Amino acid sequence: MADANKQQRRSRHVYVIDHDYRVVYLDSNARRIFPNGRIGALCYESFRNSHKPCIDCPWQPDDPSGVNQTVIYSQHFDQWYEITCLELDWFNQGPCILFAGCPASDTDHHLFSTLTSPSSYDELFEINVTDDSYRVLFSEPNKYVMPAPEGCLSEMFFDVLEHMIHPDDRERFATFWNLETIIDRVTHAQAPLQAQFRKRLCAGGWGWASQTIVPVKRGDRGEMVIMCFISDVDQQAKAYAKLNEDTELRELKERDQLTGLYNAATFYTKAEHLIQNHPDTAYEAAYLDIEHFKLYNEWYGRQAGDVVLQTIAQHITDLMETHDGVAGYLGGDDFVMVLPAGIVTEKNLEKRMQNIASASEDLIGFQPIIGVCPIKQGPDAVVVACDHAMVAMNSAKGRYDIRVARYRPIMTKELETETKILQEVKRGLKEHEFVLYWQPQCNTRTGRIVGLEALVRWQHPERGLIMPGQFVPVLERNGFIANLDLYVWEEVCRQLRTWIDEGKEPLPTSVNISRADLYAIDVAETVEELTTRYGIDRKYLQLEVTESSYAEDQKVSETVNQLKEHGYTVFMDDFGSGYSSLNMLKNINVDVIKIDMDFLNRERNIQRGENIFEAIISMARLMNLRIIAEGAETSEQVKFLQDANCNYAQGFFFYRPMDTESLERLIANEEVVDRRGVLTPMVETIDMDALVRKDETSRTIIDNLIGGMAVYAVQDGKIQLLQVNNEYYRVTGCNPVDLRERQKYIWKQVHPDDLDTALALFAKAEQHPVSGAEGIVRRYRLNGDLMWMRMRVFFLKQQGSRSLFYAAVEDVTGQQQTTC
Repeated sequence: MADANKQQRRSRHVYVIDHDYRVVYLDSNARRIFPNGRIGALCYESFRNSHKPCIDCPWQPDDPSGVNQTVIYSQHFDQWYEITCLELDWFNQGPCILFAGCPASDTDHHLFSTLTSPSSYDELFEINVTDDSYRVLFSEPNKYVMPAPEGCLSEMFFDVLEHMIHPDDRERFATFWNLETIIDRVTHAQAPLQAQFRKRLCAGGWGWASQTIVPVKRGDRGEMVIMCFISDVDQQAKAYAKLNEDTELRELKERDQLTGLYNAATFYTKAEHLIQNHPDTAYEAAYLDIEHFKLYNEWYGRQAGDVVLQTIAQHITDLMETHDGVAGYLGGDDFVMVLPAGIVTEKNLEKRMQNIASASEDLIGFQPIIGVCPIKQGPDAVVVACDHAMVAMNSAKGRYDIRVARYRPIMTKELETETKILQEVKRGLKEHEFVLYWQPQCNTRTGRIVGLEALVRWQHPERGLIMPGQFVPVLERNGFIANLDLYVWEEVCRQLRTWIDEGKEPLPTSVNISRADLYAIDVAETVEELTTRYGIDRKYLQLEVTESSYAEDQKVSETVNQLKEHGYTVFMDDFGSGYSSLNMLKNINVDVIKIDMDFLNRERNIQRGENIFEAIISMARLMNLRIIAEGAETSEQVKFLQDANCNYAQGFFFYRPMDTESLERLIANEEVVDRRGVLTPMVETIDMDALVRKDETSRTIIDNLIGGMAVYAVQDGKIQLLQVNNEYYRVTGCNPVDLRERQKYIWKQVHPDDLDTALALFAKAEQHPVSGAEGIVRRYRLNGDLMWMRMRVFFLKQQGSRSLFYAAVEDVTGQQQTTC
């Protein structure tokens, strides 16, 4: 089953066009099916090489229904396709139409094969509504009075109506076969149309027959073809008539046929009666919704979605029988229940619903949410309580820590506020009220800017500048955050393009990816389309995904892998925020880890927090991952980062977020910019395992080296730096990036008057490989300051024409200045 679902996901394709038939989006499968398709082209030209809109297009501009579903036969692929089209607002493109298609499922094939088996029907008609024609493909000999084998559809219809249908059934038959509306009815039906009428028998008299209509669109001109299967149901119909029809019909009218639960009207009536009949019992209303269920239907199909609904309905039915409650199905993925107070708080209810979500890996991320509200006495008590329960349920959407939420009166006001914010955000995006702010990422030792993080602010026309904390959580709860993220990504690309056009080299800029983006759009494909459209080198656009998303959702890792395959730099944001573990570092495909300085504040033992912080940095360096510390606000924090060899940070100590104009003034001074970025290669770290050998020299080295350590090569009076340990950076005040550029010419950092002294140290160490040599030389730090450095040097080996040495280094500037 899992393989089948995966296959279906791979074969499903999605594309979007605007009302002028221009393509605005193609997913990867659509690009495969329509290799000539491209953004901005007319769909009928690039998909079918036609000069006008397709006749059999399931979307009709004048159709007000908004949703259309049909089956279309592709001659190119020799395959039937289920096609669903939906009108929607597509981000900044305005009103558009989304088309989702997939090969007809096994169930659909079963329907056709069942109906096309002669044993399952007595007559089969092919009816071409467009051409007003029909053909009899099969008929049981000498059973029913038949029309001509083929001919004009409208003429045949009146002939059958007048001479072959029972007089009492003719009105229903005429309505069922209304040729002016049948195309719309059969197209929008959720299942094949079906009705029963009495037909004239060749032997005389009448017999009940079931007529089933299946819609098909086929042919070069897109003509509508209807297959009508007629089956003998006379015995079943007569047996059914003997039953208590009134009771059964009433039950059918009261219950939803898919779930077996009461429909909305019946539910409210039954619930009111339940409360009235038990005045001494306190009741609560519960409202259940499945998060992202529309997306589930899109991915796996309506039939898979129906199975989920039926499973939930069965759990609810069992619950009602156990606790004497009433439940109803409101359509879509919405269920309502009335139960004695206290039942919904029982852990078995929440566990029961979670078991549904955990029954299949396909249901991960599509969990039920329940809102609960007490039912108070008064008019429409059940209706009001259910509405409030729905508000409570909505308050839990987008959260993963709770599945059951209880109603509080303030929620209604919050809902009104959120609705207003959502409306204003939609307008604000259209009017470009959201503006970019930029926070520099800096080298902790030099303070120079190595990159930027793009942030967003809302420049509201009435309330002024609004910070993200006031609107981002609302967008996340309501599934609208993807609209804002897409807006920010494009604005960043647009600004990067502007700087390039002005002859400026942009700085690498990171943007955030929300978890909800992964379910709303194809992130990797969207990012790739943006950088291609704006002509941006991928190294300038970097993507940030929160650490908790990696732990919770496999889809995040899949997206990150796709981005990495395209060549983008990926950050893990907020490492340490909740689910992090050191073990996670080896399982993720990212380039940079961002750690919030607040990580230290969350530890009661400050020293313990610092030790963990340093451990993360050390492990990340071993795996060639870069670290950026966020929230660096004080000189003490920056000093700690330097000592811990965290080379990059962002925070108020360096720069606050600033608007574009302020940023441009700042980086106009190239002295504050380091364009090598955070991924610049660093000097190699000493491999202790490779150095420690079972001989006297190695033991002497390990026993005597303390603090900073380095490996040098000396040749022709020149000193070259090969490897260092982390402590070396603290001693010398250097950093891995700048040291990498200087390591071949490290002798130039030595004071000219002390160069001979340094060379003499190495020569003496070579003559005394066990005791080594010790001395003090002056060298320049990167900022130009002079320092005194004590070196204890040991000879390692001869490598060709150069000699290799191992040295312990110590900063003795303070001692020397005191002596002087």
